[in-house]
Amino acid sequence: MADQKRVVIAGSGTSGLTTAMILKKTFQDYDVTVVFSDDIGIIGVGEGSTEHWRWFQDHIGIHPDEMVINAGITHKYGIRFENWSTHTKSYFHSIGGPIVQSFYSMAGYNYCLENDLLLTNSLSWRGLEDDCVLDIKGENDEDITHLGTNQYHFDTFKLNKFLKFRASEMGVKFFEGNITEVRRDNKKNITSLLVNETVIGGDFFVDCTGFSRVLSSDMKNIEFNSFSNYLPCDSALVFQTDPDQSGEIHPFTRAIAMDAGWMWEIPTQGRRGNGYVFSSKYIDEQQALAEAEKFHGIKIEDYRVIKFRPGYYSCPWQNNCVAIGLSYSFIEPLEATTISIGIQQAKLLCSYIANYNKDTKYLQNAYNKVMSNIMENAVSMIALHYMSDREDTPMWKDQKNAKKPDLLKSLLEIWSERNPEPVDVPSNGYELFGPAHLWHVAQGQGILNRENATVSLNASGLRGEALRSIINSNSSYLSSKVISHAKAIERTKLNRG
Repeated sequence: MADQKRVVIAGSGTSGLTTAMILKKTFQDYDVTVVFSDDIGIIGVGEGSTEHWRWFQDHIGIHPDEMVINAGITHKYGIRFENWSTHTKSYFHSIGGPIVQSFYSMAGYNYCLENDLLLTNSLSWRGLEDDCVLDIKGENDEDITHLGTNQYHFDTFKLNKFLKFRASEMGVKFFEGNITEVRRDNKKNITSLLVNETVIGGDFFVDCTGFSRVLSSDMKNIEFNSFSNYLPCDSALVFQTDPDQSGEIHPFTRAIAMDAGWMWEIPTQGRRGNGYVFSSKYIDEQQALAEAEKFHGIKIEDYRVIKFRPGYYSCPWQNNCVAIGLSYSFIEPLEATTISIGIQQAKLLCSYIANYNKDTKYLQNAYNKVMSNIMENAVSMIALHYMSDREDTPMWKDQKNAKKPDLLKSLLEIWSERNPEPVDVPSNGYELFGPAHLWHVAQGQGILNRENATVSLNASGLRGEALRSIINSNSSYLSSKVISHAKAIERTKLNRG
């Protein structure tokens, strides 16, 4: 019989549920209990995922059709950035198609840069702006269209209900009530939680209680590593709007740069989720509201403002408790980082928890070190978006002299002499963003150098191969069968609902 650890997870938001499901699927003999309170709502800000969701979905055994029916999902092929620079008024971060690279040269990307071709326009799915998705059939002519993307948009509240149902099917236990006491032994290990009048004991505890940090707030060695020097925003004005009047659904997230931050627009099946992520240093809540109303041309009556500190805690795992999700970190909603980091945290935990006991100390240190590297990777990617040639408002003007994370500073120095290559990004297999992600944003923001692309292509001799791959990729996409995104959703609901 395998070592049967009792794992208690406090909090049933997305991070709590995904952690519970990952642990239960990986260690089926573990007793996994989620403690939650109906009195505490979920924040519900993150409604988009990255490709890391696909790993979770496949690991658990969730077919996307289930999420179409139960979680209001839509396809997310990427993000369209609008007005982030004067260099490129609009560009996509949507990775696809052949990169064409040797072990040292990303020739396909360099070819696009040399010839003023945006990466997504040349290498990715061409139906993005037509609101179409690939119409894919399986071996037995079954509809597998929704397997054609690695990323999705969700209705957060429907997703939460669906994940709870699937977790229960897997054997995850749920206990409803408020945590009134966290009990510890003389070494600060948590022994049990007092939930109303019930004692819930465990061997290992996971804090997924969000910003309140119910299990983690009184731990030792708590150092908050702020990203405020690198990122300007600290507030999000969140609201909903009706679906597009055309009835079509964008298969991408919109990220629109505003006067003092940026606005997201995420299409789910019944509505569009919106938020204005802004800096309170430059505008207040009412000014942000007025700017959002002007942009959308509507009166926004129902909204809320979420305040946040961008950054993370240096030691998420201490003793027998690890903080995951918002209990550990928050950068900002750009690039759907919050859900992805939570999944990576839970996935990483699986590498250590089986051998954990109350005497171990090196496992915690190793986990915390990997997580610090993940956060450095993520903040460097987010800070890259704010490197703009815009000078039309005080916030954007100030970003020119904003401090850069150490990793990003190093990358920018390298890229001044040579364009991004795989070796540039430190990799442990858990980081969110690799060179292809950085390429898309760096090209869109006008940071990369065309002459460096020419030198690389001349040296590698891969210019012809890169051109042929682009031509073949475009031919393949143009000959593929497509379907309206909205119709694909309705077809699944009709056939599987």
